[in-house]
Amino acid sequence: MHSGRQGLPKASFLVLVLSLTIWNRDHAPEEQVWGTLSRMWLCAEGEHCVFGESRELLPHMWLREGNLEYQQLPDSHLACYEFLWGPQAYAETSKWQFMAFLLRVKQRALRAFPPLSAEAAREEDEAA
Repeated sequence: MHSGRQGLPKASFLVLVLSLTIWNRDHAPEEQVWGTLSRMWLCAEGEHCVFGESRELLPHMWLREGNLEYQQLPDSHLACYEFLWGPQAYAETSKWQFMAFLLRVKQRALRAFPPLSAEAAREEDEAA
């Protein structure tokens, strides 16, 4: 992502997929990745106005560049696949640096919406 080969929108798409792998203990099932992306109007089929052909972008471009790895889930009876961090992602950052970046983004988002942040904190306290 530091190399400048990708535009910001495509890099943010990669950040989202890498975030899902961290959230899921270093792997992200393909079904979950496409489910999350579809909530952003980025479907596995068809072309997105910013990202282009999403089926091409995710597995082919980032697999070829080494940002992601794609492997069949072990012991799966059906052909189920998952995404993992690739060697290029590890070369450009560490998971700790990446998590620190995500935390900074979250803090900025919370500061940008103070009334909503306070409401969310109250709801979280009430639920606990």
